[in-house]
Amino acid sequence: MPLLTTATLAVLYPFLIELAKKSADKIVETSSEKLTSGSISWLKSLFFKEDEPKKALKELINEPESLEKQTAIKTLVENSIEDNPEYENYLNELLDKLPKIENNISNSKNVITGNVNTGGGNFINGDGNQMS
Repeated sequence: MPLLTTATLAVLYPFLIELAKKSADKIVETSSEKLTSGSISWLKSLFFKEDEPKKALKELINEPESLEKQTAIKTLVENSIEDNPEYENYLNELLDKLPKIENNISNSKNVITGNVNTGGGNFINGDGNQMS
């Protein structure tokens, strides 16, 4: 059974929520890269009934940060692919055509990661910044 990574799910969940809010047909029409009819049919069969979001998707919309709701979606996708391995191609197509989430910082001297403990003193970040 394929393992859906955190990065995959980080792209998939927001897409599914938008899909439910705007209807599957509308979001597919407006996407910059068209999805095949197979991938569209697969998504609709998993998450929609009579053009309305199914229970798992409705619950994800209501609680997008809920690990339980995210796991339910993940399980649906994984079970679908397990039942028909061809669906993995549809998932890969979807992931290839959705925007990627990337955090890149380059050519910067002013990057702070984590907490800064000044011990009660002043903290200045950046070139040429002065405390007045």
